[in-house]
Amino acid sequence: MRIPFDLKTLKNTQMKKLFIILLMLLPFQMMAQDAVDKLFDKYSGKDGFTTVNISGKLLGMASQFEQDDKEAQNMLSSLTGIRILSVDDEGLNKSLNFYDELNKDHFFDKIKGEYELLMDVKEKGQVVKFYIKENKEKRISHLLMVVGGDDNALISITGNLDMNEIAKIGQGVHIGGLEHLNDIEKGEKPDKPAKPEKPAKN
Repeated sequence: MRIPFDLKTLKNTQMKKLFIILLMLLPFQMMAQDAVDKLFDKYSGKDGFTTVNISGKLLGMASQFEQDDKEAQNMLSSLTGIRILSVDDEGLNKSLNFYDELNKDHFFDKIKGEYELLMDVKEKGQVVKFYIKENKEKRISHLLMVVGGDDNALISITGNLDMNEIAKIGQGVHIGGLEHLNDIEKGEKPDKPAKPEKPAKN
């Protein structure tokens, strides 16, 4: 990585330390994000896959058509990007697993601390994981959903959102794959997965 200026110009010792730490952390953050980008690039536009990429500018334009629905207008204007990759072909779904591909790159280990695991569902060979990244205002700046197994999908949503808006995106934006967001209950943010109840003693 080429640094555009000399570290010697940073005279303050604390600033030097902070800058060096940031340089050390940057490659790890880039590698984590690159794993998602690689998956999008690998399958984007290929037969049997659906790829959607909506820019913040287009979402902002869409919000102008929702003058009668202020809630929808606010939600759309809060979004800065939506990317979706899903598998349509049943044969491909049997031979692919998005979760396993990311796991091989240690993606889920790399994002610990930066992202919070909102939901983790494992059932009958299917894995669904929802991750969120919060900004300083404790609003959601990035939501990432990974589905692997019998069905495969990868959804990345960026913006400045709250939990209520996240839950409504699947209902308000009619794009294949976003229906998975309906699994997030309105206004709820579980701290830990619920533990199964113990059977009652006789």
